Amino acid sequence: MIDVALSVLLIASVLFLVYELRKFKVLHSRKYELPTEKIWEKFVGIRPDDMADSDLTSKLQHLEGKMDELHNDFKQQKKLTKKLIEELGK
Repeated sequence: MIDVALSVLLIASVLFLVYELRKFKVLHSRKYELPTEKIWEKFVGIRPDDMADSDLTSKLQHLEGKMDELHNDFKQQKKLTKKLIEELGK
């Protein structure tokens, strides 16, 4: 009789322990979920949800367009500088 009571008590304590561990895991994940996103946004500048492939692709294409514009402006400035040096050399 005592063995049965101890077995039931042991099974109940193991089930309670498993229940508490799952409850702790859920609370722990909720507690650190939002601050992690805030920290990510602070140091990376983008939330993980905003990092979709299409969003990043459009941002990259926009940056490449800006780089091309700057490169063309630099070429024009170089040509103007070359013409100015030629005119001053005459």
